[in-house]
This record gives sequence, structure tokens and C-alpha cells, in this order.
Amino acid sequence: MIEAAGIFSGMNSYPESQEVLSGLGEKVTHSLARAVKLASKDLRTYRDAYPTWVAQASERGLANWIHDRLWAHLTALLDGHPGVTLSDAEPTREIVVGLGYRLRVKRHREDGQVSSYATQTALEFFAQGVQDTFPGLEEVRLVAGYEWEADSREIGEAVLSLRDGHDNVVWLVALPDVSEAGGSVTPVRPTAPVPSLPSVDVPAPGRHEATEDGST
Repeated sequence: MIEAAGIFSGMNSYPESQEVLSGLGEKVTHSLARAVKLASKDLRTYRDAYPTWVAQASERGLANWIHDRLWAHLTALLDGHPGVTLSDAEPTREIVVGLGYRLRVKRHREDGQVSSYATQTALEFFAQGVQDTFPGLEEVRLVAGYEWEADSREIGEAVLSLRDGHDNVVWLVALPDVSEAGGSVTPVRPTAPVPSLPSVDVPAPGRHEATEDGST
């Protein structure tokens, strides 16, 4: 986890990672982590079926393939969810959560850096606090995605980062792991005690006992 102090919009502190995770909500954070896990599974399937193709793929080509799989899973998990808007206007894909968060999905290196063409829109996205808005309604720009294990060419853990400028990583945190089945952390429930069987008195032959309502 990378954490750093800084100034947001020239006056306020940067939002802390836990504040941002809470603002995004469990549905979004779990979907981001789940999409990374599913894309990692897709990559293993692709490698098993076509190992030569994967070995010969360029880093940019493989990154684009993974990005497409990630976006497909995110669309399936988040499309139609209240408060979440998915924008797919190639080459820019964004997730907007509520009025305060805008996310893009990218591969992260171990130091938190990401690759991006230095277009005007990219520079504006990475720069926090430059948009014109009312005080207190600033939009936080975030980068979700995964850590890339370059040596093995494998997808690592799901991460979320905040930066102010392309190269200035304010913080980077790992997203909570999710279960394969439900898409959320499975709570550990205490084991309930096993109730003992009731004892029953069996009357001797020829003997009758009255029940509570007076019948025999």
C-alpha cells in the first residue's frame, strides 16, 4: 500500500483511501475486485488454449486484451446499478459513481505508475482539483485496475489509486478480496450449538396420561 500526504485543490487535504472506498460503496469496490479476478481467469484460459499466442503478444497488445476482458466483466457487474454510469467512448472508458468519483481502469506497476498517452484529456483527468465546480463538490479522479507481475506476465491483486498528475501517486491500496461465488467477502458466522434431543417419558402398557387440553 502506498500512502502520501498532499494538498487537494490547493486548500483541502486529499481524501484518504478508506474515505474513498466508503464513498464508492461495497458494490463498486467488490465489482472492481471481482472483475480483476475474472480477467485473471480469462488470461489463464487464453494461455492454456493458445500458449504461443500469449508468449508472442507484445506488452501493449496483451494489456489491451486484458483491458477488454476487464471492461466486459465490469459492464456485466455494474451496468444498471443505481448511481453508476459506464461510459465507453473509445479509446476512453470511464466509470462515474455518484457525483463525486470518476474512475478509469489501468494496469499498475509495483511502484503504482501507469501507462497513458499524454493527451490533453488524460492530463486533465490525472490532475486533481482543476475542474470548475462549487466548493465541496470536487470530483475525485481514481485509477482502478490490477498490479502487473511483469516477470511471469500474470495479473496480480486488484488495486485502486489516487494521483495528482500522471506520475504523482498519492496513495495506492489493494481492494478487498472477493469470493468466487458471491462476489463479496463471505462473513464467518459463529457455529450455533446443536440442540439436545428432548427426553420423552413413555407410559407403561395399560397406563394413560392426560395431555394439556385434557384429552387422553
